[in-house]
Amino acid sequence: MENVGIYVHVPFCQQKCRYCDFPSWAGLSEADARRYFEAVCLEIRAFAAEQGRLSARTVYFGGGTPSYVAADHIGQVMDCIQECFELPEGAVEATIEANPGTLTGEKCRAYRSMGLNRVSLGLQTTSDEGLKALGRIHTYADFESSLELLGSAGFENISADLMFGLPGQTLEDVRRDLARLTALEPVKHISCYSLKIEEGTAFDTLYRQGKLALPDEALERQMQHAVIDGLAEKGFEQYEISNFARKGWESRHNSLYWVMKPYVGFGLGAASYYKEERRTNVMAMGDYCTLAEQGKAPVLEAHTLDVQEKKGDFMFLGLRRMCGVNDADYRRQFGSSFFEDFEEIGNLVAAGLLTREGPVIRLTTKGQDLANQVFVAFV
Repeated sequence: MENVGIYVHVPFCQQKCRYCDFPSWAGLSEADARRYFEAVCLEIRAFAAEQGRLSARTVYFGGGTPSYVAADHIGQVMDCIQECFELPEGAVEATIEANPGTLTGEKCRAYRSMGLNRVSLGLQTTSDEGLKALGRIHTYADFESSLELLGSAGFENISADLMFGLPGQTLEDVRRDLARLTALEPVKHISCYSLKIEEGTAFDTLYRQGKLALPDEALERQMQHAVIDGLAEKGFEQYEISNFARKGWESRHNSLYWVMKPYVGFGLGAASYYKEERRTNVMAMGDYCTLAEQGKAPVLEAHTLDVQEKKGDFMFLGLRRMCGVNDADYRRQFGSSFFEDFEEIGNLVAAGLLTREGPVIRLTTKGQDLANQVFVAFV
């Protein structure tokens, strides 16, 4: 039986960040939360009734801010997952996203007792001024306090999110963030992203009004290189375009996405890839809960990939990893060579965007800078 990954979306947060376009809301009531998590459990049980008791090696609670809600709600869903899936003892990576300022010692201990063993902390920057500009609810001191609480509760696998390209940010600011974060021994993994202005966000409004002073493209590129080089110097190996880890602490759940392994998503807006079908749940809270309560699949859209789509996904998702893609793996899956199926590879190598070593191709440094230009060749 093939293992699956499990994703659970928690759409609640204390305050909507100015850059966030994820399906999440602030100000929902405890009654809303109770109804929502009961609906999630109904969806999980309906899936298990249809597909059987599958084996799962990763569980991931994302948001929103999963740590904002009462730990009992997370425990309710974990109990349901353990009821409906086979979770091999000692072999499951179970992650919860958390924001500094929302954790307590009691919550952290509750997470450990219910089987969670990895925490992804939404830091974003060590600058309190920068955090305020982003609309975050916490300070850098809150982040440090969160690390202490998690350590006291027995968490060893802790990841931190970091952003660059922020309003008013300088290259020195980025280097300061890296120096502070890499000096913290409990942090084993760092996910690092450049700020993207997403449509409909508060930052989008400010940007359109000319009120958001962002670094120019050249400076943002310098920041990206500073991140890659700075983390490497401190023992954080880049294993994917945006992800870095101390040796042995790579994210197992996120890695499923890049190698096209099956995962099932539960909750509002959650995405799945299972039995060669990509599926996304409805985005409206009322619609989601009502459909789950009626015993119906709360699906917004579903699409079964054809062979050409699977080949394209294999390439552009796999090329996000620093190890690249291997033609031998491609041949085993599709019975043909990607060098034959994608003539563009030769042009990308010639342009210095990809490098080839025998059957393996991977992004060059220039290719990382212009990754979207590479990926579009396979879509």
